[in-house]
Amino acid sequence: MPFEVKRGGFALRCSECNKIIKGEPIFLKTCCVNKPRAFCSKTCLDKWQRKWLMRQEQITKRSML
Repeated sequence: MPFEVKRGGFALRCSECNKIIKGEPIFLKTCCVNKPRAFCSKTCLDKWQRKWLMRQEQITKRSML
């Protein structure tokens, strides 16, 4: 499961909607990707997590066949 990472504040783009993050970004890191992802809001984070979880479930279903 992804976990939240604390990082310094500098200009970034949201990994989901690609907008420039003006406030405090939410950083998330997964076990399979070494680079943390930045999100502008909880909405973008939730959207990305749903897609990520769906991909993970598809990977496990394929490996069971």
